[in-house]
Formats: sequence, C-alpha cells, structure tokens
Amino acid sequence: MKKILSLLFLTAMTLNLMAQTSCYWVLLTDKQGSTFDPYSYFDAKAIERYNQCGADLYDISNYPVTPAYSHKVESLATESLGESRWLNAVAVMATPDQILAIEELPFVSHTRLIGGEWHVAQQQPRQQESVGNSALGSDGEIVLADQLVRMGGNYFRKKGINGKGMRIAVLDSGFPHVNTHSAFKHLRDNHLILKTWNFPLKKEDVYGWGSHGTMTLSCITGIIGNKQIGFATASEFLLARTEIDTEPFKEEVWWMQAMEWADKNGANLISSSLGYGKERHYTYEMDGRSYVAKAANMAARKGILVCNSAGNEGDDKRWKTIITPADADSVICVGGIEDNLGSYRHISFSSYGPSADGRLKPNVCAFGHAIVAKHTSDNESTEAYGTSFSCPLTTGFAACAWQCRPGLTAMQMKAEIEKSADLYPYYDYALGYGVPQASYFTENKTENKQATFRFVDKDWYIEVEPTAPSREFFTSDQKIGEEKSVSMQPTVFFKVQNKKGEIEKFYSLEFNNFNPDEAIAFPKASLYKRTVTVHYAGYTESFTLSDQENKNLLETGNIREFEYYVVDTAGLFQGNYDVTMERRPEDNKVNEKAWKFGVDLTYGSILNLPYSDHLKKWNSTFAIDIRGAKPINKWYSLGFGLGIELLEYNCTDSLNSLDASLGVANPVAKKKALEQTQVNAEFFQRIRIIPGGPLGKGFNWDLGLFANYSAFRYNLSYNNQANCKEMNIDYRNVSLDGLRRFNCGISTRLVFDFIGISARYHLLDHISPNPLLKKPVVDLGVTIRF
Repeated sequence: MKKILSLLFLTAMTLNLMAQTSCYWVLLTDKQGSTFDPYSYFDAKAIERYNQCGADLYDISNYPVTPAYSHKVESLATESLGESRWLNAVAVMATPDQILAIEELPFVSHTRLIGGEWHVAQQQPRQQESVGNSALGSDGEIVLADQLVRMGGNYFRKKGINGKGMRIAVLDSGFPHVNTHSAFKHLRDNHLILKTWNFPLKKEDVYGWGSHGTMTLSCITGIIGNKQIGFATASEFLLARTEIDTEPFKEEVWWMQAMEWADKNGANLISSSLGYGKERHYTYEMDGRSYVAKAANMAARKGILVCNSAGNEGDDKRWKTIITPADADSVICVGGIEDNLGSYRHISFSSYGPSADGRLKPNVCAFGHAIVAKHTSDNESTEAYGTSFSCPLTTGFAACAWQCRPGLTAMQMKAEIEKSADLYPYYDYALGYGVPQASYFTENKTENKQATFRFVDKDWYIEVEPTAPSREFFTSDQKIGEEKSVSMQPTVFFKVQNKKGEIEKFYSLEFNNFNPDEAIAFPKASLYKRTVTVHYAGYTESFTLSDQENKNLLETGNIREFEYYVVDTAGLFQGNYDVTMERRPEDNKVNEKAWKFGVDLTYGSILNLPYSDHLKKWNSTFAIDIRGAKPINKWYSLGFGLGIELLEYNCTDSLNSLDASLGVANPVAKKKALEQTQVNAEFFQRIRIIPGGPLGKGFNWDLGLFANYSAFRYNLSYNNQANCKEMNIDYRNVSLDGLRRFNCGISTRLVFDFIGISARYHLLDHISPNPLLKKPVVDLGVTIRF
C-alpha cells in the first residue's frame, strides 16, 4: 500500500510539473467592433510626430483589442497580464490545458509562449568607486565629461544644442532618487519629467526599486556639480518601470505596453538598456523575429527612434551576437568602447554582431565605462560598466542631433547618426560605424576625402602605405572636441569580406607612429575572391584582386586563409592585433544545446521515518555526483547522473542482543553504526526557474528517479569492562536478514547557481524486517555545484 502511495506521489509531482502555468501571448484574428479616436487618445506631440513621418493615425494597430475577445480569453486563463494594441493580443498566465481551450476560440489566430526574462545590460565593474562633486571639476563653468567629449560634445554646446523640443521615454527597472538627486535638478526645476508609470505595480510612482534606471537616465541628461554627463539636458522625459527581479516572464509584456505608452504620450526617442538574449534564446533567433523586436520596428514606423544596448556577451564564446530587440532592423544598436580619449578600442564585454541573418550590428558605439549618478546619494556620482551606458549616451546625442535637423523622420535620423560616426563608411561587427560626432550636425563635417594611405602592388603581396606621418593626421585641430587637446593613438582598421559581402574577419592595429616606413601587407594568395577594406584617419578605401589574378591563383592552387603582416625597415614580421572576429553561428547553435556536465557535492543527513527505536533520528551522509544535462530548450533539460555516497546510520544503545549475536559479551558501546557505501544512477528533468547568478547557472529545479546498489558494514567501538581498554570491531559485509542491496526512489534538488538543497524519497526499505534499520525513507542534504 505504501509503495502504491509512493508511486502516486511521483505521478502527482509529474502532473504538477506538466500542469504549471506559463506566460503566453494570445494573438487575435481581428478587431471587429473596436472603435478609436486618435485625437482623444494621443498626446498632441504624438499627433505632430505621426504627421511629420507620414504615419496613419487611424492605422488598425492603434485600435484597442476588441473587449469581448479579451474578456473571453481572460475567463479561460489563470491570470490576465494585459493587452497589446500593436500585436492585437492578450497576455495571460495559463496551463497547457487552458491554452488548448483558448486556441479553440474562433477569434484566436494562435498563441505564443513568452520565454522572456529581461536583463539590464550592465557589466559587473572591475573597480567601481564613488566620485564626489569635487572630483568632477572646480566651481564655475559647466564642463563636459570625457564620455561627451569623445562624441564631440562641445560642438553641441557651442551652438546651444541641448535636446530642447525632444521627448525621450526611458524604459528600465526603476529610478530611485531621480526625484531628489542633484543630477536631475534641472529636470525638476523645469518640469521636464512629464509622465511616469510603474507597469508591474500599475501606479505612477517609479522613484525606487532597481537603481539601473537612475544611472542610465543620468547618461542621457545628468549634470552633477559642474560636470555634464549627459547631452539632452533640455529634453522632456517619460519614465517607465518595466522590469523586476522575480517575474521572469511578465517583463516582456510590460516592455511592449511601455512602448505603446511611449507612443501614446508623444515620445520621439526610446532608450532601452535592457536585453533579451542567451538566457532564453538561441543565437539563430537574433534575427528580428522576437515580438519585442517587431514592436521596436513598429515604433520606428510610427516615427520613434529606438536606441538599445548591444549586450555584454562579447567575451562569451557561446554567444557571438547581439541581443534582442537590438537585432531589430530599425533599432540603433549601440556597442561599447573603452573610456580613453587617446585610443580607440572595443571594450571586451561589448557584444559583437552581426544579427543572425547577417545585418550590420552594432550600428554605432560609445563609451562602455561611464560616469553615472549614484543612486544611494543625492549629489554624488560613481562609475559603471556596460553597454547599458553607451546606449543612453547615444540617445542623448540623438536628441541633440534631431534638434539640429528637426525635419527628419526617425529612419532618416538613424541613417544620419550612422553617417556622423567617425569610421563611416567603414564598419565592422565590433564598432559598427564608430562613435557619432556632433560636428557632422553642427559643422556639416563629413568623412575625410583626402587619402591617408594607398594600396601598392608588391608582386606577391599588396601593401597598405600611409601617405604621410601620423602626426600630420593627428594634430591639435584633429583633437576630439574642443575641451581637451588629445592626440589619438594612430589606429588602422581593416576587414576582409567574401564574394557575398560577408565580413569574415576584422582587425584594429595600433601604431606608435604609423609612417611611410611602415606598411601592412596582405599576401595575394590570401585575397582570392576577397575584398579588403581599410580605414585610417578618416579615410576609407577597398581593394580587390582583378579577375585575371584570381584566375591565376586558382590555376596554381596558391590559395590560403586570410593573413596579414607588418613591414618595417627591419624586415617582414607578423603583426599583432587588438580585435579579430570570425563569426560561426552554426557552432553557437550546437554548443548551446550540447550536454553540460558538472560536479555536485552533497552533505546532509538521513531522516528516518517512521522513527525506529534502534536508530538516532538524524544520520550523516556525504555524496559526490557527476551530472550531465542536455537542453531541450532554454527552460527545460533532460539529464543523468552517476555518483557515490558514504552513509553512516548511528544506532542507539538498545542493540545488546545484536551485539551478543556478533560475539561481543556485555558491551558498553561508545559507538554503534551501520556504514553504507552506495553507488547511484539517476535520470532527471531540469526546469530553469530564474537565469543568472554569480556563476551564471541560475535557479534550477531537478526532479528525477534514482536507483542504487549498496554494501554495508557494522562498526562497534566499545570499552571492555574486564580490562577497561578501548577496542574496535569492524564487521565487514555482514549478512543480516532483509538487507536490500538495491533500492530506487524519487529525487529532487533546488539549486541557485552553486548552492542548494536536495531530497530523496526511497520507494523500497533499506533493511526489512531486521530491527537495526526500520524504514529510512528520506535523505536531506545541502548541495554545492561546480
């Protein structure tokens, strides 16, 4: 009977797992009966934007979801999370059975599981220190932080360009101290925060919770002491809280709703330093297919310019692309560079492009290490790492650029920002077109037409020679902005593309002094049907072998992988490079679904139920397991484990009769224990509850079946009453009636990142009917996972 109950317990656990609720979009077929008046729904600023870009105010996407449809769907679901006009969809929490019933409704097109957990695109700091006002400059005139100087910010300041007339929506996890911090005093004094909305809590208060929003907002508009750290100090703002820490699926719904809220309330720009990537998606899905990417593209069609962080997966070999919605075609995807005015280097963690379908990403870049407002204080700053901060720096820049050219549409402005970047028309998958420059909008400065290098045919290789010493291209009038006289370290960028135009590799080389006595050499054998594009000091040029030279290489078989060398007066040697990238998305797809193995160490106790008179209730155990899991998707894996356990059942002093039967007369036992060595095999299913954690393993629940084989020994330590000497007797492989060598049962573990708890329920008795152990049925332990 008890075994039957145990099997029923296992069945119930499995059914519970299968019946758990998930988050779904329910897509509807039409909006029959829905009515809409744009002039009562939209803010006047939104109507102005629609008219400017030629978007249709009466587009069906603006109509609300048909109430009768949404009410019927909600009545069949466990919980309703909200609606999306743009998707014509209702978001619900529902079981699989409920979803099947919902899909039968005649007005339901289809359903889509929402597998999303948003993460801020903030990198853990290498070193983060508080920066007081005194560290930001002396009293007096406002000066620009280096993060603005790098983008030529003084050209904006000289023209009085500060984002006036632009309305920016910021989507983030919270904005603590924005209503009190000195960095935002100008916003409060001038009533520039127009609206706020906390989507998780459905109220206006956003001035708390996650500090990330405070930091990103400061990179758009902040002024601390006499240091300006954001461009758009006169723009209007809409602040939306869309992210929390404990609801992994609902955040995508809130983000979508915030986009529509921003549209309704007249936003010109949206800044999103949030990401949706490796925790729930595969690299091949980063092609604009996600609903958030589709929403970002729809916002662009309605005249809104969306800026999104590229992500911080640049040093993760398993994820060689950007995150969504930065993968959307109409989004400005922003990568990161090091915070250095004297060099031009991709910051290591900034995600690489392209998108999964081969489009250029990131589009531009900015400092990935920035000064930000400190959320725990009302007048201080700190430092933070991540493309979370290069994105809002670019958003503030875009607001000022749009103020310079107010007649442009969002897509025209996106193109102009790309053209303003200091590498344009060169681009690669680390830096995009480079760092946007204010002089393009204030001085109409374009790329350098003067050749700074030339391609020279050297018979068996092609040489790239500078046409003049570096100093002629990096003099004082070439400095970044006007606030600091900085000589940029001479850097040569080049990439190689195949005949389809795909970038195979790209590089950046730094020189102490790039001069005519130095050159970069490309062997012709490595240029077969390839194009090399070089950028140096504002000038870009490409080289391709002639058809005849390609034919000669093919006939001779002299074709090699791409390579380069650096030539100087001392001879020929292989050069070093700072960045090289070869994208192989097919490898990512395989690696992400490959078996993943780890080691679990478990230490715990045996809880003996029902309690035996012959046992102490708690007994010790130690186990080591090697466990492997193969992902079926980002939420669910199947796995197996092999391990060995050492257990010790501590006995009471009531076993004298048993002691006597083993040849011990009248003992006074110091220790009585049954020691067990056990080999385990386990098959389990793993549910990912929350991604992330210090080691990136997340919060997982394992539920499985186990079987084991055991060997026993009975160990006595006692005092001999005759001579009072301590003696030990070790009875190995004792034969006791009812001893079970084999056992099986249910196992479960809850592990957050590297530490958790485990439990096992034994379906068979260890020893029966022997009185030594009656029915030890529950194992409890603490697990450390490597």
